[in-house]
Order: sequence, then C-alpha cells, then structure tokens
Amino acid sequence: MNTFEALLALQELDQELLRQRQSYTQISIDLQDRANRLKELREKCERAKRSQMQAEVAMKRLELERASENQNRAEVEEKLYSGTEVTNPRDYYRMELRVQEHANRIDAIDERMEPIRAATNEARQVHSDLQSQLDEMEVDWTEQKQVGTEEQTRISREYNEALKHRNETADAIPRQHLGEYTRLFKSNGGVAVTVVERDICVGCSERVSMGELNVLKRATDPILCHCGKYLITLSTD
Repeated sequence: MNTFEALLALQELDQELLRQRQSYTQISIDLQDRANRLKELREKCERAKRSQMQAEVAMKRLELERASENQNRAEVEEKLYSGTEVTNPRDYYRMELRVQEHANRIDAIDERMEPIRAATNEARQVHSDLQSQLDEMEVDWTEQKQVGTEEQTRISREYNEALKHRNETADAIPRQHLGEYTRLFKSNGGVAVTVVERDICVGCSERVSMGELNVLKRATDPILCHCGKYLITLSTD
C-alpha cells in the first residue's frame, strides 16, 4: 500500500468514524427531544389534574351547601305542615317565608353550580385526554429509549473497532503527509484526498495544470492541488 492508498483508506475510516459520531449524537438528540416532550406532557397533565381537582372541590362545596339548604328547608316544611309547630297565622306566614328563603338560596346555588359543573366536566375531559396521550407516550418512550440505547451500544462497539483500525493505518503514513491530511480533512468537512481524472481534480472540479500533471506523473506520493484544498494523485482507472 503506497502513501496515497494509505491516505485514502484513512479518509474512508475517518469518514466512517464521523458518520458514526453523527449517528450517535443524533440518537442522543432524538432521545433528549423525546424526554423533553414527555416531561412537558407530564407537567401539562399534572396541571390539568390540579385544575380538575380544584373544579371538583368547588363543585363539592356547592353540593354540600345545597344539601344543607335543602335539609333546612325540609325541616322547616316539616314543622310547617306537621300542625304541631304552627299555632297561629303569624307563625304559619313566618315559616312559609323561611321555606321560600331556603328555596331561593337553593335556586341561587343551582345557578352558581351550572358553570362550575361545565368547567368540572371540561377539566375531567382535558385531563382524561392528556392522560391517554401520556400513557401512550410513556410506552413509546420506554421502547424508543431501549432501541436508542442498544443502537448507541452497537455504534460505540463499531466505532472503537474502526478507531483501532484507523490508528493502525495512520501509523503507516509519513508524519508530513498525515499532518497535511489532518488539516485538510478538518477544513474541508471530511474530504482531504482525491484523484485527478481526465486532467480534472475530482475535489475542486478544476483543471490541473500541465506542470502539476508532470509532477504527479513523476511523484510517488500525492501532492497538494493548486486550489489548496486536496491532496491529489492520478487516477489509475
């Protein structure tokens, strides 16, 4: 394996390592995004639950208030119609007023209960819908987390194997070419080595000068393209 072939093999390994790092990172981003959305839905569901409880407490308070008024009215009516408590028209009239007062209070409570009952039903429905969504997302999160973790484990294993091979390949390359390759690989977004086909640099798509072609024909190692971005050699195809 000559220097160019070694550099090309190194580039393929580095590109594979780069893809693996990107894949690993993307999985982490996706899992974190799912975790954030799950957390947000949990908080939203908890707020809906609190709203439901508050509405139910308000509704229960009115129900107790209504029951108390209804009981008081029943007690007054019992006295009114039992014939034992009323001894004169004035008492009868007074008790009738009390019965009517309790009835009016009950009507007022009923009016107050209507919007609270509607709010309670709506709060229950909202909480129920959110809870259903949360249950589904919890199941999906458990599955996706396991899949993502297993995939990251596989990537890590393959990455370590490729990294070992990469280091072995790099050790066989002269330091001068390795340093130039490393600089170009970083600055060009993962491409440092290419070939010249039909007098055209595949990397920059520019024509290689006759002088460069003559140098390439005599050189045993790749040279730097005049664009300054790639190490080049003549294609053997």
